[in-house]
Amino acid sequence: MGKGYVAILGATSTVGRALAAHYAREGFDILLAGRQEDEVHRVGQDLATRYRCSVRAVHLDSDSFDYPQALLASASGVAPLRGVVWALGTMHAAAAEADAALLRTSTWVNFGAAVAAVEGLLPHVAPSGFIVLLSSVAGERGRARNYIYGASKAALTTYGAGLNHRFAGHGPRVTVVQLGVVDSQMTWGMDAGMPGADPEEVAAGIARAVAKGRSRAHVPKRWGLIMFVLRLLPEAIFNRLRI
Repeated sequence: MGKGYVAILGATSTVGRALAAHYAREGFDILLAGRQEDEVHRVGQDLATRYRCSVRAVHLDSDSFDYPQALLASASGVAPLRGVVWALGTMHAAAAEADAALLRTSTWVNFGAAVAAVEGLLPHVAPSGFIVLLSSVAGERGRARNYIYGASKAALTTYGAGLNHRFAGHGPRVTVVQLGVVDSQMTWGMDAGMPGADPEEVAAGIARAVAKGRSRAHVPKRWGLIMFVLRLLPEAIFNRLRI
């Protein structure tokens, strides 16, 4: 018998599927929700075969404002959830987009959908369970290249901090993970200035932070130091940087 279900929201993302494999190896059953219909079912079949766990794989379009309601329907019958992992995100190469629909989609997927989904699932999460929000170092200081993405991730980080405060000592553990550059579908082809981290190593780092009860973690760890330095830079110096 498994340890209960962990919901991976964003199961077809590179880090999402690595985390799904990690928790399946740990003996959990898995609820997968992903935007790519064929791929989410393929990932589910692979996990069930490889780790002999129970898997529910559902296709959910996080771009839709109906996402939270569809997610709750898919989660019926697996409560209480032992964990919820928000691993969805979207980033456009342009600093700012004039297309209002694109802006709305970006801020919704990176922040609005996360809040709506997690708040909807909270009553179904075991008090001894955990919630993981994958945010980004891009939210720690606004940069010309991706300030809209960064702003939405900053909002997600603040939401996670508030959620952690709400449940401190009497509810699910909340871990906000500020990811650095990861070798993933979202960063493919982008000039990030440094090589992306291996998704498997990133997933292991996230899982360690959760197991240790960390409320906030930089993964990979080196990004904690990098962002500490960037936050300290005076604005006059920072504005000269092309990062």
